[in-house]
Amino acid sequence: MVAVGALATCPVARAAKFSSAPDKDRKVIVTLTGEIVEGDSDAFKNIVRTANSAGHVVGLVRLNSPGGSILESVKIAEIIQFGKIATSVIGSSTCASACFIVFAAGNEKFVNYTASVGVHGASDASGQETTQSNAATVTMARVVKELGVPSNIIGKMVVTPPDQMVWLTPDDLRSMGTLMTGKPAQVPIEQPFTSQLPQPLNPKEKSLASKDATPPSWDKMLDRAIQLSSKQHNGTPDIERVCQPDLKECINGLSFKAADGTDMIMKVTEDMNGKLLKKEVCSFNKYGDIRDCLNWDTGEQHRDMKNKNGDWYRMDNQ
Repeated sequence: MVAVGALATCPVARAAKFSSAPDKDRKVIVTLTGEIVEGDSDAFKNIVRTANSAGHVVGLVRLNSPGGSILESVKIAEIIQFGKIATSVIGSSTCASACFIVFAAGNEKFVNYTASVGVHGASDASGQETTQSNAATVTMARVVKELGVPSNIIGKMVVTPPDQMVWLTPDDLRSMGTLMTGKPAQVPIEQPFTSQLPQPLNPKEKSLASKDATPPSWDKMLDRAIQLSSKQHNGTPDIERVCQPDLKECINGLSFKAADGTDMIMKVTEDMNGKLLKKEVCSFNKYGDIRDCLNWDTGEQHRDMKNKNGDWYRMDNQ
């Protein structure tokens, strides 16, 4: 079973709509349409329970959703995985963002050639990329890895910002055991832009976002941060190295501002022999004296506070 933790959510408008009907084999087909919000997993659970009470099983879930709550999507995925239920994205439908978690849980997976399946990183409730949403992205990557999603797709999820989307190719989908249905188009299909995409992506961004990567892709994140830092510091990235003799450690830090103006730092801690100890992403409060940090490899989060001498201390009680 996949593990459910405290995950970030994407902004949503209203609950998803569920409908169900028996197929010719008297198995129940459930259709999930719209954005996934709190309570949707309970609604889906009730549908499954009702079908089972009537002596039927839910055989397939059809998906047409731009995403929504990651936590609710993981809960729905758990039910699908436990019940060995198939998932499907039929012609001209879209399953993107958190919906992908639900799709990946299918015992069997089907996608029509005219459908669209997309992935990207998590955002907070306001649609922003933060330390907490980065932690959610790492957790989301681990969840879909447990569901058998290959590393090339997870890599695309991890390195793609929440305001962009990577649309998976038929080869991507086949790599996770998906059966493609319908007829392939002989000309490229214009991919949809969902409510989670505030503006179209230019072709260059699409090309870069579509490159494979191995998660968690620290190097790709670092490249993005270096570009931002260089742009914000007259063409030269703001990099600083500080050693702490009492801890026998040295820290290499890259400072930059996020899209919302938040001060951020990506830092690497090494021992005296240059051995890598940990990689972290931190965001600062507006005064610069409190920071929230995420360990990129483990997903652990902690809060630090700076004293009057400029030394940072880890605070156990956040």
